[in-house]
Formats: sequence, C-alpha cells, structure tokens
Amino acid sequence: MSSPGYSTVHAGRSNYGPGPTRTAPTITSHAPPLRSASTRRYSPDALLGPDAPTQPRNYVTPSATSRKEIPSYFIKQQRRLSPPQATGMSEDEDDELTEEPPAENATDQEKIDYKRRQNTLAARRSRRRKLMYTQQLEATVENLTREKDVWRTRALTLRQLLRSHNIPCPEFKE
Repeated sequence: MSSPGYSTVHAGRSNYGPGPTRTAPTITSHAPPLRSASTRRYSPDALLGPDAPTQPRNYVTPSATSRKEIPSYFIKQQRRLSPPQATGMSEDEDDELTEEPPAENATDQEKIDYKRRQNTLAARRSRRRKLMYTQQLEATVENLTREKDVWRTRALTLRQLLRSHNIPCPEFKE
C-alpha cells in the first residue's frame, strides 16, 4: 500500500534523495509582460486632467492602501495641530489648486475628502511629469541613435574612399 505523498521504490531507485523535480512557474506564463507607458505610446494629453473627477474606489478587502473611514494622517494631524492650522503650500502650488480649502467650520469628512482630492491631483501631476520626462529621454535616444548611424556611415564611406586610393586606414572595431 502506498501513500500519495510518498514515493515507493521503482526500477531499482530508492525513495531517498531529491525526489521529483519541479519546474518553477514563470511570470510570463501567468501574466503578459510588463510594458512601460512609453511602449504603449501614451501622451501626456491621454492622462486624466486635473479637472477630471476623482474615480470612486470599491475595495473588496481592507488593505494597507484601501480607503479608511478616518485616515491615520488625519488623526495624527488632529493631535499635532492647534486651532490655527498651517497649510504648507508654496506659491506655485497655490496657482494649480482650483478648489477652495475647506472652511474652518468644515466637518472632518470634508477635510479628509479635500486632502484626498489634493493627493489625487498631485499624483496626476507627478504621472504627467514622469511621462513627459520619459518621452523626452526616448526622443533623445532616438536622435542620438540616428546621429550615430549618420556618423558611422560617414566614417565607413571615408574609409572606403581612403582604401580606394591605397591610403592606409585604421580598422574600426564594430
């Protein structure tokens, strides 16, 4: 009688040793390969604008990043700040804000919603900057590659010209 969890002796082999080998699953077999935003050819205009509404979140289970009734930063802020609240906004950030900050007599939920909205807007601005920077880097790489190819063609042409006139020319390493 054999148990499914244990191997028995088959064809002169013992049940001692490493046992059956397993092939490790690969990421590519379970999920499509990850692509950067640049390979998808997003443009900064395709991203959500600052005036787009905040999209609702529906969480199935609580997690470290899921929405909480009262966020921990708000509880800490309530303890730390005295009645005159500091905003901490710079002048250039003030130009980007389209919403009025909540009034002093605003409810805690209104203050939380305002803070979430500001974080959402900041994340959108950050994504836009990152995408524009990535696109700028890719354009630079394309330009430099094109320029390298032009110079390589020129060098090879001049090398052939020198050789055709029996002038010694150094070899280029490819």
